[in-house]
Amino acid sequence: MLFSAQKAFDHIRVMAKEIGIRPGGSAEERKAGEYVLRQFKAYGLETKVEPFRVEVPGKAEAKFHVEGLGEVQTRPVCATASTPPRGVDGELVFVESGEEVFLSKTKLGQIFLLYGELGAPDKYEPLMRANPAAIVLVENARFIEPRLTKLSNEKRDAFGAVPVVRIRFEDGDRIMRKGLKRAKVVTKVSHEWKRSQNIWGVLRGTEKPWEEVVVGGHYDSVWGGYGAQDNAGGAAVAMELARVFAHRRSKRTIRFCTFGCEELGLRGSTAHVENLRKAHAKHVAKKRKPGWKMDWSPLERTRLMLNVDLQGLLFGDNYCPVGGPPELMSACKLLASEMGPAMKFDDECYSSDNAPFAYAGVPTAAFGRLGVELMWAHTPADTFDRCWKDSLAPVGHFLEVFLSRWVADAKAFPFKREIPDVHAKKVREYFKGRMFGYVEG
Repeated sequence: MLFSAQKAFDHIRVMAKEIGIRPGGSAEERKAGEYVLRQFKAYGLETKVEPFRVEVPGKAEAKFHVEGLGEVQTRPVCATASTPPRGVDGELVFVESGEEVFLSKTKLGQIFLLYGELGAPDKYEPLMRANPAAIVLVENARFIEPRLTKLSNEKRDAFGAVPVVRIRFEDGDRIMRKGLKRAKVVTKVSHEWKRSQNIWGVLRGTEKPWEEVVVGGHYDSVWGGYGAQDNAGGAAVAMELARVFAHRRSKRTIRFCTFGCEELGLRGSTAHVENLRKAHAKHVAKKRKPGWKMDWSPLERTRLMLNVDLQGLLFGDNYCPVGGPPELMSACKLLASEMGPAMKFDDECYSSDNAPFAYAGVPTAAFGRLGVELMWAHTPADTFDRCWKDSLAPVGHFLEVFLSRWVADAKAFPFKREIPDVHAKKVREYFKGRMFGYVEG
């Protein structure tokens, strides 16, 4: 095996520790992208920077005061709404998980205490129609700081927004058990358009360059978070695989990518796929000439996407959701049985950069490591010192063999370019529920 867990670990150190917090559209994200670009160039790959514009959170501040308890640790949900400078005071009302059935007795001007998340449009719209003065989200896990999250601009534009903050589970528990009924919320949030970028390193195929496989993982972090396991770990695995295959070569083209702005709603991968879709539309609109079926568009040339997101956990279960032909699922399962690691397989839509490719009809497989340590994801506690070097080797070795066997060396590409109807439906429902997808080009 050529894959080096140490080299991948070193990439995590640079991105999550030396560069640190690198939210989408920031100077730090750009610095991380420049680091990836230098590595790809050093490997001898063709390189490309793919820019796009994206709406990002600006400066965000919040305070939460509960009568009878005092100041409570809190964080704002970015891209929601600001309160007046003095904040909003009101009756604090527990609305369970926030579904419409729990809102029938609420009144205008109340502050909602809600366990969980704002949810999909069918949950979020009734919350906005109830018109609370503010919403306080109670974390659904113990012993973590309030998470760093953002409302999607699509959801805000469609249904509006109110001030929203997050608090620790333990503080929500104290508020309820003490029967505290009045609170004050102060928030100041903003959002602006910035430039981000995807970083590409391309290994051209020696025999069948028109058959292309994408291997990627996002390199940005949430605002205020170091993003070590999520997802410097995944980006590092993709980068190390790029080094491996730059040395051994491939019959087919392999496009290695680190995507920007995943944490803001899969913005980098969506921007890339939209570029492919636009180019495809222009391609098929041209007057067809003899042999046109041999002239594939860039989208048609993209035969498979492998995404690596959430890596570096010491304790965890390896997870591989597959959206593609039966042969793809079988190949992953057989290889895991042959060489390890043990993996859980299903056909769910993994919430990461594989999803836009699947939406465009490209088969995908995602590789994550899930476990109790994910409680640190999207918090400032997702730091380099929590990453475990040896956990990078199993997925790295698996992908090295998978790519060698089925992409680099195969005489014929073994996977049809098709998405089963069941998976395609799950992907559509995923985007409908989260209202992701719009990126200004």
